[in-house]
Amino acid sequence: MDAERLKREMRERVGEDERWREALEYVEELERTLSGERRRIRRMRLDFETVIEVVSQINARSLDTELIENFTLSTLMGQFAVQRAFIMRQEARFSDRIALTASKNVDVPDFTFKPDGPFAAALLAQERPFRVEDAGGSVGAFEEFERIRRTGMELCVPLVKRHEDGALELKGVICLDKKFGRMAFDERDMEFLSLLASMVAISLHNAQLYRRSIFDEMTQVFSRGHFDAHLFQEIERAKRYHSGEETSPYEVSLVMFDIDDFKLFNDRYGHQTGDRILKGVARVVKKGVRTSDVVARYGGEEFCIVLPETGKENAVRAAERIRGMIETFSLNVEGRRLTVTVSMGVATYPDDAGNVQELVREADKALYRAKARGKNQVVEAGRDRPADDSKESSGGSGRGGTDGEGGGNEG
Repeated sequence: MDAERLKREMRERVGEDERWREALEYVEELERTLSGERRRIRRMRLDFETVIEVVSQINARSLDTELIENFTLSTLMGQFAVQRAFIMRQEARFSDRIALTASKNVDVPDFTFKPDGPFAAALLAQERPFRVEDAGGSVGAFEEFERIRRTGMELCVPLVKRHEDGALELKGVICLDKKFGRMAFDERDMEFLSLLASMVAISLHNAQLYRRSIFDEMTQVFSRGHFDAHLFQEIERAKRYHSGEETSPYEVSLVMFDIDDFKLFNDRYGHQTGDRILKGVARVVKKGVRTSDVVARYGGEEFCIVLPETGKENAVRAAERIRGMIETFSLNVEGRRLTVTVSMGVATYPDDAGNVQELVREADKALYRAKARGKNQVVEAGRDRPADDSKESSGGSGRGGTDGEGGGNEG
C-alpha cells in the first residue's frame, strides 16, 4: 500500500476514532522528516562531489604552492559567493614564518608569525573554521589576530596538517569575507570548509616537501640533486638531436664557479656573514640568467649554471656578464663594505665532453685553472688562458682585507 492511499484511508477514519488523527499526524511528521533528510543527503552528496572535484584539481597542482592557493581561493569565492579573501602560509622567503601569499580584493596588513609560536598554537586549538567575531581570548587576544580583524573578514579557516603520530601542524590560514547578500555561514558550510582545509593543508605540506628536495634551503637556488637530474636530462636531449644521419646542432653549456677566498671571509667575519655572502651571490646570479637556465648550489661555496641550447661563445659571454655583476655586489659588515669575486669555468657538450661526468669534470678543471691564474676570471675548458685575453689577472679578491682561498659554509 503506497503512502498516499494509506493517508486517504486514515483521513476517512479520523471521525471514527481520535487515535486515527494522532496516527495521521505521526505519519505526516515522518514524511516531513524523511523529506528533510533526503534534502540533507542530497546536499551532502553535492558537497562531497564538490570536495572530490576540488581535491582532484588541487592534486593536479600539488607541487606548485602558488597554483594550489590561487585555485583554492578562487574555488571558495565561487562556492560561497565571497567577494574578498586571502591566504597566509609558510612561504619560501620566510621558511620559518607564515606570511601573506595571496589575496583577492583585500588589503592585508604586512605581518608574519611563527608556525610554532603562541598565535599558531591558538589557531591549532581552534582547528575548525570559526567566525572572527566569535573568537575568544585564546585567539582574539593576539595582535596578529587584531590585524586580521581589521580586514573585516567574516571567517578564519586554519589549514591544519594532522601527522601520523597525531601531532598537528599549522600550514597556514584562509580568511573569507561575508557571503553575498550578507548571508551567514551555516554548519554545513563549516563542515565543507573543514574537510577542504585539511585537504589543502596536505597538498601544501607535500608541495613544501617537494620544494625542499629540489631547492637549497639557504640560497633558494636548486639543490645538487636537482642539478644532477636536470643536467642528465639536458645531455640526453642533446644526444637525441645529435643522433641519426642528419644531426641538428644542440649544445649544452655548463658554468661552474667558486666564491674567491670564502673561507677567509668566514674566519674573519663569522659564518653568518658567510651565509649572507652565499645568499647575496645566489640572488645576483638568478637575476643574471635566462628563465631556461638552471642555477644550483653544487656544494659549499661552489655553484653551477646549466645553459641549454647555448654554445661555448655565448656561454662565456654569459659567464663574464654574471662575473661582473657579482663583482659589483657588496655587503655592509661591521661598518665595512665587503665585495666578493668569483672564479668561473665553462665547458660545452659536445665540444668538450661526451657525457655528464666529463662535462662536469671539464668545467671544474677550467674553474681551478681560473683560480690558479689569479681568480676573478672566466676560463674555458681545454684552454690555458682566460676567456677574456685582455683582462689582467686580479690577484685575488682581497676586497674585504682578505687573501688566500678556502672551504665554505654547509648548506
